[in-house]
Order: sequence, then C-alpha cells, then structure tokens
Amino acid sequence: MVDDCLFSVNERSDFPLAVSFFDQDAVAVTPTAATYRVDDEQNKTNLQPVTAFPTLGDVVDLWMESDWNRIIKPRHLSEIRTVTVEYDYETEEGSKHATSQYRYRVNNLYGVVDVASPSMSPSASASPSV
Repeated sequence: MVDDCLFSVNERSDFPLAVSFFDQDAVAVTPTAATYRVDDEQNKTNLQPVTAFPTLGDVVDLWMESDWNRIIKPRHLSEIRTVTVEYDYETEEGSKHATSQYRYRVNNLYGVVDVASPSMSPSASASPSV
C-alpha cells in the first residue's frame, strides 16, 4: 500500500477531488457534518488543518488548492498527499460516524518554481534592443 494512489497530479495544480459519503452498508448518504484535512505522507507535514466542508451532499467536489500540491522536498520525484475525511450521518438507529481517505501522487516537475504568481521583469519587452 506504500505507493497505492488513486491518481497523480502535477505540482502546484488546482483540481477538484470528488469526495463520496457512504453508510455502513455502502449506501450513499448526505452527512450532517463533515471535515477534511490534507497531509504530505512522506514528510509528515500538515498542509491543510481540519476544515469543515463548505457544502454537503452525497458527493462533494473538494477543490484541492495548488499550495497543498507544492513539492516540499525538491529532490523527491513525487510526493504522496493524503486527504482524510470524517463525517456524521443519520440512520434509523441514530447518528453514526465514519471516515475515509484519499491518496494521490504529486509529480515534481522540472522548472516549476515556488512562487505565488509568475511575473515578468520590468525590462522585458516585445521590441528588440538597438
């Protein structure tokens, strides 16, 4: 299971992660409350602390932010991210608690730099120098 991942993404990329919620019988449910956290598995680094989902449904697109997908150790070819989900839902027997986890690989790309946004030098121009 060390490298078992659902998919891979390129570093510094935003993307939607489809999070599904199921009861103990594997039937889709809409939770009454749900949280998530994002961690880098190899470096034991928390990238997003426990946060409540902004909306709830039996499937929710959680936007994984580019900052959570930055490469922490530049010498790594890739890094594994873990999204841990906890949620509560109602049954005929009362409230239940469940957890799930999603793992994906972040690919280290040569040439991607660790800056918030690219900018052009003020000396850059479209016209040739004379």
